[in-house]
Amino acid sequence: MRKLIILSALVLAACTASPAEQYAEAQAAFAANDYAKARILIAASAESEPGNPDKLLLQARTLLALGDGDGAGAALQKLAALGPRPGLAELTGEAALLRKAPQQALAALEGADSSEADRLRGLAALMQGDSGKAADFIAKATARGDNARAFADMARLRLIEKDVAGAEAQLKQAAALEPQAIDTLLVRGQIALIKGDLKAALDAYSAASKRYPASLAALTGKAATLGDLGRFKEMDEAASLAAQVAPRNPQVAYLKARAALAQKDWEKVRTTVQPLEAELPELDPVRPLYAEALLRLGRPELAAAQLVPIARAQPGNRQVAALLAEARLAGKDPRGAMAALRAIADSAQARPEELALMARAAKAAGDPRAADYERRARQPAVQVLAADLSEADAAIRRGDWAKAAIAYDRILAATDGRNVLVLNNMAYAQSMLGNHDKARDFADRALKLAPDNASVLDTAGWVRFRSGQELEEARRLLRRAAERAPQNQTIKLHLAEASRAGT
Repeated sequence: MRKLIILSALVLAACTASPAEQYAEAQAAFAANDYAKARILIAASAESEPGNPDKLLLQARTLLALGDGDGAGAALQKLAALGPRPGLAELTGEAALLRKAPQQALAALEGADSSEADRLRGLAALMQGDSGKAADFIAKATARGDNARAFADMARLRLIEKDVAGAEAQLKQAAALEPQAIDTLLVRGQIALIKGDLKAALDAYSAASKRYPASLAALTGKAATLGDLGRFKEMDEAASLAAQVAPRNPQVAYLKARAALAQKDWEKVRTTVQPLEAELPELDPVRPLYAEALLRLGRPELAAAQLVPIARAQPGNRQVAALLAEARLAGKDPRGAMAALRAIADSAQARPEELALMARAAKAAGDPRAADYERRARQPAVQVLAADLSEADAAIRRGDWAKAAIAYDRILAATDGRNVLVLNNMAYAQSMLGNHDKARDFADRALKLAPDNASVLDTAGWVRFRSGQELEEARRLLRRAAERAPQNQTIKLHLAEASRAGT
């Protein structure tokens, strides 16, 4: 509603201002990256001078920035009819790519000699499935050294090849040319996500969404990262802004549903996804979220209908198998529930919650194996705990704090929750994710169990320092840690930083 009021006010203002004033305001809005406002103003201004080339150019550039290839193409056709103009081929090519028409883009770019033309040729080749030719064209564009977007696109190609170091080198070149450009910021966020540095990713996407409020990629990147951080209320806010930009976008629906699901707002999940249900592919990732909401709302048959095609296509999908088993059990089909979960429950890697669900289904079906599943559920498999611990430790070493936290959480849930190493590492991971209250809780639990352990003392002090809470207590704990492990370089660095902050 608020967006409608703002748009109505803009339309009214556009109608009352003179064409010259509208054009000046449109230019200012475009320069400020407020493309939604610029779109309204330039459209109103262009009505009085439909053949004004400068207004047509601004309109085309605005529509390109908004991702409207059809609208931009129409404006560019009118502009082309007025005669040759520098950069027209590149803009026309970009509009064609937005329409998913690579052949039209290549035709428009014929004869154009610029780094942007080569960059667009590379994107056209990529759209046609020729990654080798794409890399050649984009490399030709980067060789000119004047196009930040070309370096950003080359970084994306490097990421496709799993070459993170190569991507970072290309990002550095893009940032040297245009550090605050949308493509530079988006690639920075993408690389940070791949490296598991969620804080850096959030910083990049937040900067991008603030500077380019109409960027769907920036808003969805921010929302997804907030979800990975467990900050679901903020995730919902970011996803709602994305929905204003693209109301019927499936990715946006997924993000809104994911945020609502995390907050157990089942009705909101249903109302978010239901209007798009008929348009979604069978295997769309939003369907399991929709299915869980339907299940919790007491519609197990409808939930199962969402899940069956995914379970068939992805037999190893544990989340889907468990949800389907729950739905069938709730629908009074315990044998169907057992069939859905049997492959997972009978494996050595079955988790306690999966075994408990299988036991419930077997008991309801009168299957004699119910007791065996119950026994296994009470005694977590050593293999599962070992795999979780290995996954968590590997994630900690590479700085993937989100995956580490998920794995440590599983370990704590499957044990008595008193393992000092797990609690300590979980505290550190939560601190690095910016979840300071959680970090403090886990650190204090570890400290209570091992009050003289240097690593535990270090973590307890460090999480306090990072959160800005009890700074004197943080320094005291870090001093005690340094006394017990005087050779530990990490503790020395933490204590030095905390001490500097106190001077």
